[in-house]
Amino acid sequence: MPVSGNPTVATFALVATLLGLSAVPAAAQAPAVNLDQFDGRWFETIRSPNDVQKPCSRAQIDFTPQGRADRYEIRVACTRQSDGKVETLRANARITDTTTNARFRFSLTGLLSFGGLAGQNYWVWDHAPDYSWAIMGLPNKSDWWVWTRTPTPSDAVRTRTLARARALGFDTDSAVHTGR
Repeated sequence: MPVSGNPTVATFALVATLLGLSAVPAAAQAPAVNLDQFDGRWFETIRSPNDVQKPCSRAQIDFTPQGRADRYEIRVACTRQSDGKVETLRANARITDTTTNARFRFSLTGLLSFGGLAGQNYWVWDHAPDYSWAIMGLPNKSDWWVWTRTPTPSDAVRTRTLARARALGFDTDSAVHTGR
C-alpha cells in the first residue's frame, strides 16, 4: 500500500525523516557576510588543535579593508605561552565569492609569501546577526576557529558557538579554548 494511503504510515515516515535530518550536521555555509560589519578586531575564543598555533594563546585578529573593495589586510597577534612574547603574522585576503562575501583566500606577506602563491582558503561558516561572533574554517573543515568581538566572552557564548560549530560538522571533541 502506498504511504500516502495510510495516515499512520505517512506520519511515521515524516517523523522518521525529520529525525534523520536533525541528526545530520548542517552543511550550509553562512548567509551573506556584510563586510562593513565583519571588518575590525576579532579575538580567537575557541579553535581546533593545530601545530601552527600550539604555542599561542589570546590571538587577536584585525581584519582591515585595503584600497580595493575585495581586498583586506589580516594581522594576527598571539601571545606565546612559554614566555608571554607577542608574535605577529600578516596576510592579505581576497574575497573569492563576491555573491556571499563569505569565502576568502589568505596569502602570507613578506618573505614567506612566495609571490602570493602561499595561501589558504577560509570560509565564514556562520556568524551572529549582530556580528558579535563568527565561525571561520577551512573548506574541508579540518581546521576551524570561533572569533568573537570581546577577548573573554561569557561561558554561554562559548557554549552556543561550540554547539553551532558541532552542528556545522566540525570536530569539536578536542576544541582548544583560548582567550581566558
